[in-house]
Amino acid sequence: MIDELIPNELHDEFKAFRHELQKIILQHAESCPFCKKIEFYIIRSKPTKTYHCKNCHKYFTASTNTPFNRLIPFNWLETIFTSRIKNISYTNIAKNLGISFEKVMRRERAIINYLQTYYPLLHKWYTQQKQATLIPILAEQYKTIKAKVTALLNEQNPTCIHCDSNETAKIGTRTCYRCKRCRNSFNIVSNTSLNRIPKPELWLQFIDLLVLDKNNSQIATILSLHSDTVHKWRSIWCNMMKYWHCEALATWCEHK
Repeated sequence: MIDELIPNELHDEFKAFRHELQKIILQHAESCPFCKKIEFYIIRSKPTKTYHCKNCHKYFTASTNTPFNRLIPFNWLETIFTSRIKNISYTNIAKNLGISFEKVMRRERAIINYLQTYYPLLHKWYTQQKQATLIPILAEQYKTIKAKVTALLNEQNPTCIHCDSNETAKIGTRTCYRCKRCRNSFNIVSNTSLNRIPKPELWLQFIDLLVLDKNNSQIATILSLHSDTVHKWRSIWCNMMKYWHCEALATWCEHK
């Protein structure tokens, strides 16, 4: 029984969350998520049951305004949730469901976000028990990203993009250099989206916080950044992870 794996003090939150999942799986809506009124009707049953509110005239589904929106089929959510509690790996879950590794991870990310908002005690236990150690593929890609960024930040004499000379010197604390031969300056990340991110001294710490599953508000507080800046940086770094063929880590770090 899955209940036996849950601490006694968390049984109420666990049952409540599974009840919420069941409503989403059955696509059952009790009220409009926008105006909270109960006067609505079904306008479409497939592929996702869609409702129309008589009060605010908006359309919605059972998953609207939740992290599970559009993550169909919804029955995968409970399977992934209970499987992870049983310590079944992402790879085996993906194999059992016949889906990709990334789809499993994306749905668990949605589960974690939902728990964090509505069931904080269950979220704390679930993340500490199941996410304390990165699975091998994430750990390997995390190591790869850290190595690439460290190499960029510690580059001493990159080749000049203007004259191909190696007689270059760093300017300031960014990734900018000046060529001693042609006297032109250049940025070694000018052809990447990293060129849009200032404060390279924070890059490694920012990546660490992403991997530690910190949300935007937490990262903004820790690094003394604006929340909009954190949102922008997260998007850029996830794109860079994909560019460097670390798609699994990018999926892990994305907020859906």
